[in-house]
Amino acid sequence: MNYNEEAPQQQRPTKVVRFDKGYIQTMPGILKLVQLACNLIGFICIKISWSWVSAIFYNILYWVGIILTGLLLVMYTFHFVEKFDKWPWLKFEFAYCIIMSLTYIGCSIFASTIGESVGYAVGSSFSSSGYAQLIAYSFDGYLKYKAWKRGLPPQ
Repeated sequence: MNYNEEAPQQQRPTKVVRFDKGYIQTMPGILKLVQLACNLIGFICIKISWSWVSAIFYNILYWVGIILTGLLLVMYTFHFVEKFDKWPWLKFEFAYCIIMSLTYIGCSIFASTIGESVGYAVGSSFSSSGYAQLIAYSFDGYLKYKAWKRGLPPQ
């Protein structure tokens, strides 16, 4: 090899924003769809209720869940996570999942013990969609924690 020749450099793959419907078929994608569906179902159940004291906390929680989970789903589906790979996505999403899980537990306890007749309805509506949300957020948080500790890329 001649020293005047440059060694071939490896090309870094270009990070392109693209739509990937295959993400929805993975476990994190399925969990995000379950989270979105359960948030929407819970929101509809709360809107039917007559109480404003216990429902206001659930409204805030459901809207935060719908907006942030939908945003995360879009970011993973369109590979924004790969484009912005310097951000600690797994840490952020792990913290988000744990906060959502704990908030659902707290709101369900609050709604069940509020003493209003609708508080019991809110508690029972939590039992239908809320447990699924709690499991989906907790399991998603567990998967993010494992991937973060292993040093895996977020996508």
